[in-house]
Amino acid sequence: MQKSISEVNTFSDFVISSNEIQSFLEDEDSESIIEVYNEQQSMAGLMYGNAQVDDFTVYAQEGQVVHLKESSIPSFSRFVTSPFHRGLIEQKGRPVWLSPLDNQGWADEGEFLLTQGRVIKDIDTLENLGYLIINIKMQLFDELFSTEEFIATPEGEILYAKDYEQIGDNLDITSLNSNQPGYFLTESGGYQSLVTYVPSSFQTFRHDSLMLVSIQRWDVLASEVFLIRNTTIALLAVAILLALLFNIFYLRRISQFIQESLIRMKQVEGGSLDVEMGAFQLRELRNISKGFNKMIGRIRHLIEDVRREQEDKREAQFQVLQEQINPHFLYNTLESINAMAAMNGQKDISRMTINLGKLLRISINGDFEVTVKEELRHVTSYLEIQKIRFDHRFDFQVDIDGSLKQEWILKLVLQPLVENSIKYAFTEEMSGEIKIRGHAHEGRGFIFVEDNGCGVSREVLESLNRKGSEPLGHGLLNVHKRLQLYYGYTFGLMVCAEENQGTIIKMSFPIGRRKPE
Repeated sequence: MQKSISEVNTFSDFVISSNEIQSFLEDEDSESIIEVYNEQQSMAGLMYGNAQVDDFTVYAQEGQVVHLKESSIPSFSRFVTSPFHRGLIEQKGRPVWLSPLDNQGWADEGEFLLTQGRVIKDIDTLENLGYLIINIKMQLFDELFSTEEFIATPEGEILYAKDYEQIGDNLDITSLNSNQPGYFLTESGGYQSLVTYVPSSFQTFRHDSLMLVSIQRWDVLASEVFLIRNTTIALLAVAILLALLFNIFYLRRISQFIQESLIRMKQVEGGSLDVEMGAFQLRELRNISKGFNKMIGRIRHLIEDVRREQEDKREAQFQVLQEQINPHFLYNTLESINAMAAMNGQKDISRMTINLGKLLRISINGDFEVTVKEELRHVTSYLEIQKIRFDHRFDFQVDIDGSLKQEWILKLVLQPLVENSIKYAFTEEMSGEIKIRGHAHEGRGFIFVEDNGCGVSREVLESLNRKGSEPLGHGLLNVHKRLQLYYGYTFGLMVCAEENQGTIIKMSFPIGRRKPE
């Protein structure tokens, strides 16, 4: 409603400031009938631009009158003596409205129109030039109101109704509170009705406060309330039914699954691994149940594997302890042989017996690692024995840095290397030399076993250095794998050789580590 009133006010603002209205009221010397006619047609064009305008009247300050229709309107002298004229002067150009009950002087009898009046001022000097009276059709409010809605005074007099015949009637209600909205039940037309009212910002010349009133039959409203109530009850019943079905077919199954899971987990916690969860209809629960059963089965297998490994370990430990009995007997026997050889002047036999005892002592030592110094002592004993065995067909030299001798290395890794040289480097017709040298560099230890024997061909050399190659031979391959398994795959053996030029076997291992526990 307020938007429609604002649109009319905006339109009248445009009209009173237009060039046509301003020039007509300022041109006091216009005597030509044609000029007067043209100006009147221009003003009429302005009014026809708004479909809600029914009629208009312009009064000039000097008494000239322009009227769109030929209906009777108050003369200028009568107009300026009316209370309506005084109201326009007091508002100083602001819109003043007349209700259909108060505008009989500007509307035909029986015709219901709203009337707006404004003072027209010179837009340059703000002096009064005249007055604009516009009649607005009641259709301005027809789209906004229903047949049960009205604009009325606080006393109940109807100033607007969609049924124009009701304008001027009184609503059969008590006086309304014009300061705030409200509602009440009343008897109207033999029916109980709900009356709601809201104060309106729209005002007329004779009424400072108007009310927007709605009268609805209570039985019609109640039927809508009953429909909403019944719909709400039906929706609530459906929601409860769905909740029950959800509980039966989903939540209860999940609850059962959780309870069974807790029971099975407690059984597993107590040490029982022969538990198994049942099958469930829901796919997600069935997958979880299968996963639980697979996990328990895997745990059973792992425990069984650990048990077998422990048994194998105990058997191995027992076997080691059992086998340690024989070397002690062997030491005593070797000592007896050594004594007999010394008594009979057999120095080579005595020396071989002593070195063989040293070899056995290192071999049965339970540690994985020994110092480089101890490993050299072991390989030296082995070389001494082999030198006597092969009738001094080769000599050997040992040149190891003193700092490297204190580092830790896997035991029994040098003996297979010198054995390889003794076995393949020298023939019965040739003699040679085996050199063992070593040094440390950038956190690594390097030991070289070098001979000046017959060497190997390029094809054999490539196969020897090929990773995981079997042609390395059982001894070299065993050492290479042990080094890599214990220290990592960046360590191990490398063979360098040339046919008839000898062979060099390079061993690498980490240094700077603490004594193994």
